[in-house]
Amino acid sequence: MSTNQEKRFELFLKNFKSHISKLGFKNSIQKDYILKILFYSKDHLSAEEIALEVQKEFNLDIGIATVYRSINFFEEMKIVEALDVGDGTRRFELNLEHHHDHLICTSCHKIIEFSDDLIELKQIKIAEKNGFILKDHVMSIYGLCEDCQNK
Repeated sequence: MSTNQEKRFELFLKNFKSHISKLGFKNSIQKDYILKILFYSKDHLSAEEIALEVQKEFNLDIGIATVYRSINFFEEMKIVEALDVGDGTRRFELNLEHHHDHLICTSCHKIIEFSDDLIELKQIKIAEKNGFILKDHVMSIYGLCEDCQNK
């Protein structure tokens, strides 16, 4: 991992701790570790995968209930988003970067992130046409990835 990425994580963690402290919440080392796993992960991880990564990376036996409580807290703070790929397992990602949408393979559950300015503009126009002010949206497109199509 790069020094620049480490600095970004340290700044993110410092801001997170400051924010929740001002709101009257306490932080824990478990939350720090979960955030670090999510920050550096290139995948959308399940709670079970997060627990395994924390154990592997930090040699800490973290209970799955602790992971779920932390994830729920992060979702309430709007820094983590859940993604349902249709296999009954919720996966999570940090909500730090620009908005993006997801292509989800219904066979292997591969997730591909994408952004499209035309789609974003069209959604705003559809909302306006129907008297809505668009605040947020989630777009997941389900289908078969290229690998599964070729099987």
